[in-house]
Amino acid sequence: MGDRPYYGPLINDHLEKKFTIPEKEITTEDFDILEILNFAPHEISEKRGQSILLKNVIYSFSLAGLDSILLFLLSNVFNLHYFVVPVYLIISLIYNLYSRRFPLWDEIGRITGVFLFTSLLYIFNDFSRLSLDIFLFLLIGTLVLSIGRFALKDILWILGLRERVIIVGGGLAGLRVLKSIDSERSLGYDVVGVLDDDRAKLWKPVWKFRGRDVLVIGRTTDIWNILKETHVDEVILAIPSLGDKALTALASHLQKFVPKVSVVPDMFGLPVLAELRHSFGHQVLFLTVQNKLANPLNRFLKELMDKIISLLIFVMLFPLLIIISIAIKLDSPGPVIFSQERVGKNGKKFKCYKFRTMYVNNQEILQKYLEENQEFRDIYMRTGKIPGYDPRITRVGKFLRKFSLDELPQIINVLKGDMSLVGPRALVPEEVERCSEYYMEWAKYIKPGITGLAQVMGRANISHEDKNVISVWYMKNWSIWLDIVIILRTIAVVVRTEGAY
Repeated sequence: MGDRPYYGPLINDHLEKKFTIPEKEITTEDFDILEILNFAPHEISEKRGQSILLKNVIYSFSLAGLDSILLFLLSNVFNLHYFVVPVYLIISLIYNLYSRRFPLWDEIGRITGVFLFTSLLYIFNDFSRLSLDIFLFLLIGTLVLSIGRFALKDILWILGLRERVIIVGGGLAGLRVLKSIDSERSLGYDVVGVLDDDRAKLWKPVWKFRGRDVLVIGRTTDIWNILKETHVDEVILAIPSLGDKALTALASHLQKFVPKVSVVPDMFGLPVLAELRHSFGHQVLFLTVQNKLANPLNRFLKELMDKIISLLIFVMLFPLLIIISIAIKLDSPGPVIFSQERVGKNGKKFKCYKFRTMYVNNQEILQKYLEENQEFRDIYMRTGKIPGYDPRITRVGKFLRKFSLDELPQIINVLKGDMSLVGPRALVPEEVERCSEYYMEWAKYIKPGITGLAQVMGRANISHEDKNVISVWYMKNWSIWLDIVIILRTIAVVVRTEGAY
């Protein structure tokens, strides 16, 4: 079996002999939900309930204490009245920043909102303080508290204040859940194990979580024995193929004795920012999805943000643009700016600007290189790129591409109204024919972007097809905050030169 992680006081000693492999693999068709429910315990023990309460209290007071200390120091630095501390804490309580765990960027968004609201209240209280100090308090405060909370959560996780979770279902849905919570350390999850009715998976790893293997530790019917023998804060039901009635029955019974139960529905592809509403007393749930990009006000706000930020970037980086232009001119003969026809919003074609990074006779160089290096011909025909050394690229061009500086002239495209700061890829006309009708239907709502979700998730390391899938996800889940997150992540990706070519 090899080394196994510690699951609880009894499981490591007795798990294998208690949880036997079924004689045949159980499928959805012959699955009887009563087989699970018959083993269900009746209630959460009083001792376990007290333990859960104590852990939540420690977690909440630790975060509130950290926020109070940091806000007290910040108010001293910016010479602000100490009333910002209780005001911030009260608004944070309303935003559930001490009672719930959020993904990192969601939490940063909430912290930003609380700081903005606190700053506005301070300005209304003393309008004379409408100055750079308030702006810096908002900016630096958001940064300091976000970093501080993330570090504290890591410390609390190491000390054992974790959200111990069991995932029921080791199929595709379960793997998506594992990948999702593994990428969001701020949620504080610690995966106890996975339950699955495929006997071939028993005691085998299905994922690596924080440096250790996550194993399939039993069948679905073993859930009650595991929950009786080890502390678990949440059960995630990632078995959408089980059926609505069976999932509802299982979730309802689990709710009686486990603090949280999450159900992963079979709705892959729906916007994750959909709004869940209910009809009180009638047990009816409404999952409302919106096309936010179809709203004229949202499009206006996105356009306004594009223009303001692009103008600021252009003014601040103007000296750098001049230096790059001189370097290109000295490095090789030819124009400084390279323009290429691209397809924009509603199929409108425009000239997309970039700094020239290739020699003027790059096609001749390419043809000669592929004739001499046949092993790269198929790769180039498939991807349009040459891995490693590309003889077409100039010395200055290599540096510009490494840090994506060649794309800076696209700021002019944004100011002209052809592009957006954040959006899907700007397609060349030949690519449009290869894109699905579904993708093009969504692309008509938005201008192509200098950067985008696909770029920060892989830059040159993912295929065009995958980029299109990611771009559709972005368009379906668009928000102003998502654009801000992508801009910030773009800076980090460029500095680390991830996926550069």
